[in-house]
Amino acid sequence: MHSIHPFSNHFRGDNIPQFHISHFINEEHSNRHSRLPHIHDDFLELFYVYGGTGRYMVDGHSYDIREGDIVICNAGVLHGENPSDPRQVRSYSVGISHVALLGLKDNTLCEPDVCPVLSCGLLQQQVGEMFRLIYLLSNDTKTLGETCTALSISLLLLTYELLQSRERNTVIRTRTSASATADRVRRYLDKHYREALTLEQISRDLHINAYYLSHTFKNEFGVPPIQYAMKRRIGEAQGLLMDTDIPIGDIADSLGFSSTCHLNTMFNKYVGIPPGKYRQSFKHMEE
Repeated sequence: MHSIHPFSNHFRGDNIPQFHISHFINEEHSNRHSRLPHIHDDFLELFYVYGGTGRYMVDGHSYDIREGDIVICNAGVLHGENPSDPRQVRSYSVGISHVALLGLKDNTLCEPDVCPVLSCGLLQQQVGEMFRLIYLLSNDTKTLGETCTALSISLLLLTYELLQSRERNTVIRTRTSASATADRVRRYLDKHYREALTLEQISRDLHINAYYLSHTFKNEFGVPPIQYAMKRRIGEAQGLLMDTDIPIGDIADSLGFSSTCHLNTMFNKYVGIPPGKYRQSFKHMEE
């Protein structure tokens, strides 16, 4: 007798999502040290606002977020915070890999034109405790890894059902030709941000006038192209500091910094704390 896939109504083939990682950030840390935009290539992230308010950027668009909101960050989609935006957010996040929902790309929960911010409404308290429980159990994944996966699948399916039941999704504004140009530049920067880029080089490679390129990009994304590339480096450095024990010097090399000192200087400029202290801050984070 053949066994039936327990999630066959939702997932393609024999794919079963897997818990990947979980984080907690308290209000003090959120207020002092922004989590710069970054990308996860091989898992999607569900970001939950347990308390407070702020703004969060997904795929180049900023959204107001408040207690009880889930932010869906699909794999391959840029997401994070703008250092200039005020925020005091208590948050939990859960990363889930091997997601293959019917009708959607791998490791995605919604289409690109769907608003990624979802209010939990009357389920706010229960959803928040699910996120918190997964985080607490993830401190012992060797013993409780399967439990984390089971809870993560439940959280994923609940979020999916909340999306489906939402009366209507907010559609992101229609892209203009200037927006399309800015997106083209951003795709280039996301591919080459580890390199020592110049505006002239970007202009030459993309065959776009340098002034128009810079002006259009800043209008769309709020920062000049070179600054965007540096923030991408810092955002990826934050992830490596949070999730790995890779030496800081190796992180600097892998992300194209000229030296560890260069990484320290830029990291302190944008995050407000040196890389080493940032790594330690997650080891001593208080709920």
